[in-house]
Amino acid sequence: MSSAGPAAPAIVYLLADHLDAALAAGEDLLKSTLRWNAGDSRATDGLTEQRHAERAAIDAARTLEMVLLARVLKSRESAHELAKIESQFKLITRLYTSGTEIVADAAAELTDETSYAFDVGDGITAYLRSRGLIAEDDPAPLEAASLTVTEQFLVAGKMQLGPLLDLIAMFLDTLENHYELYDQPQRNGGTAVLRTPTSGATV
Repeated sequence: MSSAGPAAPAIVYLLADHLDAALAAGEDLLKSTLRWNAGDSRATDGLTEQRHAERAAIDAARTLEMVLLARVLKSRESAHELAKIESQFKLITRLYTSGTEIVADAAAELTDETSYAFDVGDGITAYLRSRGLIAEDDPAPLEAASLTVTEQFLVAGKMQLGPLLDLIAMFLDTLENHYELYDQPQRNGGTAVLRTPTSGATV
């Protein structure tokens, strides 16, 4: 298949892969619903299982958040590399990196405070509060509450998920508009597939 745009450097595919994975993690995070204490604590039947399910749901959300953060950090590195060899991407790189700087700084802080922010720390309630899932002055979620992750979820406790995903999608769309990164949807499913770089680099 002939390319509609110029040949893409290998770094473009690496950057696109990080951006695409960050988007996927963020979209999965948006599908998360955390059910808090969904049962009568006075009834012992099934209480242990309910608490395990509660912990598992929150741990799953934390994991998605960590994947999102890691991919954003990697995409910032790749974006800087791209800007060095493709001058037309300097402006969009500056916009993307300045827009995501707050979560990059937060990630650096979390490196020193991992046990507090992502492990046990002050407990699950502190995590929920720092991510905006409950109000700052709430001692804990209400019994049997369903806490739905929305675009107002604070990634790393600093930046709303919606604007972050918008930035990521904007950068990915810009790459796709300049280069033809994806094969056209195939008959067996209709899903676009990231092209293999002609240089042989893997992503």
